[in-house]
Amino acid sequence: MKMKTIIAAALSLVMLGTAGCSAPAFLSSKEKGTCGENCTWELDKKSGTLTISGTGDMEDYTSGWGEWKDKITRVEMEEGVTSIGNQAFDKCENLASITIPGSVTSIGGSAFSLCKNLTDITIPDSVNQIGYHAFWGCSGLKDIIIPDGVTVIENNTFYECTGLTGITIPDGVTSIGETAFCGCSALTNVTIPDSVTEIGFSAFEGCTALTDVTLPDSVTSIGTSAFAGCTGLTNVTILNGVMSIGDTVFCGCSGLTSIILPDKVTDFGDSVFYECSALTDVTIPDGVTEIGRNTFNDCSALKSIALPESVTSIGEAAFWCCDNLKSITLPESVTSIGDQAFYFCSSLNSIKIPDGVTSIGDEVFDSCKTLKNITLPDSITSIGDYAFSHCHWLTEITLPDYLKTIREHAFESCIGLTSITIPDGVTSIGDEAFSYCSGLTDITIPDSVTEIGALVFKECPNLTIHGSSGSYAEQYAADAGIPFVSSGA
Repeated sequence: MKMKTIIAAALSLVMLGTAGCSAPAFLSSKEKGTCGENCTWELDKKSGTLTISGTGDMEDYTSGWGEWKDKITRVEMEEGVTSIGNQAFDKCENLASITIPGSVTSIGGSAFSLCKNLTDITIPDSVNQIGYHAFWGCSGLKDIIIPDGVTVIENNTFYECTGLTGITIPDGVTSIGETAFCGCSALTNVTIPDSVTEIGFSAFEGCTALTDVTLPDSVTSIGTSAFAGCTGLTNVTILNGVMSIGDTVFCGCSGLTSIILPDKVTDFGDSVFYECSALTDVTIPDGVTEIGRNTFNDCSALKSIALPESVTSIGEAAFWCCDNLKSITLPESVTSIGDQAFYFCSSLNSIKIPDGVTSIGDEVFDSCKTLKNITLPDSITSIGDYAFSHCHWLTEITLPDYLKTIREHAFESCIGLTSITIPDGVTSIGDEAFSYCSGLTDITIPDSVTEIGALVFKECPNLTIHGSSGSYAEQYAADAGIPFVSSGA
């Protein structure tokens, strides 16, 4: 009984002591702290409003309100604050609006990254610098005007702003950084001002709603994958300032139908038009020396193309699977054709190889099923693996006098081929080089051949080998059970 009396008395004293006073600190609806040398913050946890006040710069990597990030829905910055620090509001996922005063001159890196509910922001004209990743992943942001004082759009500034439909880039901006607008899948239009000289790596990659873009005279280089995966892009105008086009710049732009490259372009990267499946017309200027690897790979609508006399090499798989390509003229300047350069160009019916080319690489014309005529110059010394395999309509071919080697599967499944003469000087014929040439009836093999690989004439049921008596060819024919006709000693 005595203990109960003591407890009751203690409770009475506590109640009397607190009557008429404010709630204890741990029950307060507001939190506050500093966020710079002369800047303070206060968060009203009930309304979700964070107020920044004071003068000067906010500090970088502010963590004072970190544990209450989810409660912040609105930010009000008072006049006098001059900068927004790096990562200031990073991952404030419920932040929907912010007021930035005219005293602010810079927005730090990742300042608003992953603020997914931020739908509207007005950046005052006083701002002249916006940091990298500043609005990265702000998927709710629909429209933004960049102030005139900004001269560089940094890397990843608007990366994956999937709701962004329009952007105004001011005169004065000189470069658009790497992945600056990458993944802005709702962006329908963008105007690039005359001040821009450089468009960075993947700057607009994956902007699938972008339909039209004009690059002004001021632009001199287009970075790797700058417009890759812009599947809605149908029209690109590149004015005369551009001299360099990076790798995969228009890769996967499946809606692009035509493009004219300006006369100053000399540097032309790999895979530039890879999988531009609607591309029917492209103009390549004089001065380009190389058609890079995979440049027109899978451009299935391309029917013809003119290469300038400046071109000296055609890269690996450059025209792979251009299955509607019917004609192409290779200039005499070409000295190198890469492996698989015309693989599965199933509509190509004729081609002349220039005199300077010394080898036909692996699979260069593999599966060119309608290829009927091909002219090989005397400069050719080797024919690579599968070089002409599955060229079903090829009925005859004259092999060059200086040829030394026919490699494995070189003419496999050339079912229209009826006869062929191997020139003097050839020393080896690779495995299955003429296998499945079911129409082949006659082949002449010279004395210079000292090696014939395995199954070279597999499934050539009507074949007769012609050669000199006592030659390696005669011995091979006897061992393989193939009829042999001697042309004399």
